[in-house]
Amino acid sequence: MEIKLSFRILYILVLALLSLSACKKTDTVDMDNYNKPAVEAYLVPGKAVEVKVYEQKALQDTSAYGQPISGLQLTVSDGTQNYTLTETTAGVYTIDDAQFVKEGTTYTLAFIYLGKEISAQTTVPGKPQGFTLSADTFEIPSFGWSTVDTFKTIQVTWNNPDAAYHVLVFRNQDAYPTPVGFGSIENGNYHVEINAEQTSSYEIQPMTFRYLGHYKAILYRVNKEYIDMLDNNGTSSQNLTNPPTNVKNGLGIFTAMQADTLDLNVVKAE
Repeated sequence: MEIKLSFRILYILVLALLSLSACKKTDTVDMDNYNKPAVEAYLVPGKAVEVKVYEQKALQDTSAYGQPISGLQLTVSDGTQNYTLTETTAGVYTIDDAQFVKEGTTYTLAFIYLGKEISAQTTVPGKPQGFTLSADTFEIPSFGWSTVDTFKTIQVTWNNPDAAYHVLVFRNQDAYPTPVGFGSIENGNYHVEINAEQTSSYEIQPMTFRYLGHYKAILYRVNKEYIDMLDNNGTSSQNLTNPPTNVKNGLGIFTAMQADTLDLNVVKAE
């Protein structure tokens, strides 16, 4: 199982939203002028816990990340054990115990920042079940109107009796991916991420991919807080000034997920 979702894409979205709601620090902490910390954490069974904490970005700040916040005392509890995290690099806090995160367990993050108690909670979902592809090779035809009726598709299916949230990612594994050709631009966007929401299937079409090559098809079972973050595309002023977050007195996301992985080859039809 490969847990390697496009966190970078999501985090850039988070920071873009944070920058539009930024405010100036003050010595007196109140909710009108409170500079909220930005939290980023994804809990995965079998992986060590890592929590990143950054300062809220100013509107004019063009850097990808806010400044890391050092010297905090973060704790994560599973209701029985209460871990104090270790700051391994500036603003990055970890628990070096790969057995700590378990399916079905609820975890609570807590720390104090500028006199305010920051907290967040998430529950580890179950692993996706019944993840299948109707074929392991997807042939993309030469694009043209004569081939419209001959497009072949691949069905991606999984079990979802409880209508859980899922995200489907196709991650290109090639060092130098080859553009498909019809309208493709070599812009470095080699991967595909699809918000499958609460469905149990997806149909791969020729226009799904911009690049040929070997892909990892990864199905993530995620929580609603992750979907809320993906759905917030910043198209309304309300979304920009009130970005979604499950962090009390903070911004960003503290969530959990599990995944299953299959192989898929995308080739040009001969």
